[in-house]
Amino acid sequence: MQGRAFSACRALSAAAALSLAAALPCRAIGPHEVALVVNEESLDSILLADAWARMRSVPAPNVVRVSIPAGEDGAFPEAITKERFEELVWGPANAALERSGAAPRVLAWVYSCDFPVRVAESEETLAKSSTNDLSITGATFLRAAWPEPETVAEGTFASPLYAGPEEPSGEAGHARSFDRVRNDLLDRMPLPAAMLAYTGPRGIPVEEAMDALARSAAADGTAPTGTVWATLRPGVRSESREWQIAPAFADVSARDGFDAVVSTNDPAAGDGPVVGYMTGARAVVPVPALAAGAYADHFTSWAAAYEIGAQMKATEWLRAGASSTSGQVCEPFANWAKFPTAWIFPRLLDGATAIEALYASVRCPLQLLPLGDPLSAPWASAPSPATLVRIADGTARPVGDASGIVPLVADCEVPDGMVVKFSWFVDGRPAGSGPEFPWNSADLPDGPHEVRLVARVQNTLERQQAFSVTTFNVSNADR
Repeated sequence: MQGRAFSACRALSAAAALSLAAALPCRAIGPHEVALVVNEESLDSILLADAWARMRSVPAPNVVRVSIPAGEDGAFPEAITKERFEELVWGPANAALERSGAAPRVLAWVYSCDFPVRVAESEETLAKSSTNDLSITGATFLRAAWPEPETVAEGTFASPLYAGPEEPSGEAGHARSFDRVRNDLLDRMPLPAAMLAYTGPRGIPVEEAMDALARSAAADGTAPTGTVWATLRPGVRSESREWQIAPAFADVSARDGFDAVVSTNDPAAGDGPVVGYMTGARAVVPVPALAAGAYADHFTSWAAAYEIGAQMKATEWLRAGASSTSGQVCEPFANWAKFPTAWIFPRLLDGATAIEALYASVRCPLQLLPLGDPLSAPWASAPSPATLVRIADGTARPVGDASGIVPLVADCEVPDGMVVKFSWFVDGRPAGSGPEFPWNSADLPDGPHEVRLVARVQNTLERQQAFSVTTFNVSNADR
């Protein structure tokens, strides 16, 4: 037997262990835990999904295609009924994930572009939105289990992922990672979702969407410093969430390298870099100094209702440099519970991914459409794959060659007293666990195959993780 020798785990020094322990308060959902849903009727949807999957190393079994046809005018529908959502999206995507084996580990869905943004209550509200309609991500969050209409319209549905506060005198709770919530809720766990971009009328071109995603991915782990800014002016859009600003911004300003500004003016070019921005207005001149990785929104009624041209659309923030944003697909009536609270900024600075920070900060996400890069994590404190997880070649044979039994061993730095859990995937499918993995490459046809090692360090509420991907050229035909 010809195999591959790999180096074993080793313990950290005391100083390094303390450093990694201090970094634990970050939440981390990995690319192997998201489902990427693609509209196979749209070339833009396919291209955007392919680009993001490469940027984020999404495993092939996690990418599923469904069919949403364009209308007679060639445009893809802005809205879809509940019945058609179940028929064309929810049912086929779930079936595909079950067939690929990815379903058990998926914690969130990510839609590419050219999907309907709104799930209409009935045929009558397809052309004009109703206050009872849902966003496509809201329908996904509910796992197509439709709530009472008044809980949607009034924003009284309470997300189990929301971490408060519920009122001005309340305190923010501690956000938990998606996997931890699932361990508690089991089959009652909702399904968080986001959309990479809207590229239809009043959206942004797919090329600009790709550029925004590339900027976001490049910002991961860069820990930019700067200003979190709130523009508050008289009016319901500002007053609805003004009570959240002071405590959340106090948390931000207490951190080294960060300022928190509340002003009646928008930030100017010299006020940057702006790492987070909130305001309330029908239309905004996008901030000229947004840093890659920033979240920004403008708390307005129809920021993600793309059939209505009366108000600025959320995708303008992606064009301006933000990595993530969100907007309502129908009239929310300035209900603070339907929008992200200002606590999204401390959670991002803690190292959460954009999708985890947002869902911990929205009480009723049923009409909200998160847009941009859900895995954006510029302040993530998890070590890079090169330092926490590495598949190291221990032989003189060319890296990437494999035949027979390949004895893979994790090369990782483990903090003393902490448990690191290892999972091995071959071509995106679970293949083993633990620090050692005797991979039988003869089980697969000759040719290139991907081996992914995921390492997780977890405490009671959060986890951090890193992964390493190596492509091996399997050659067993001549053995």
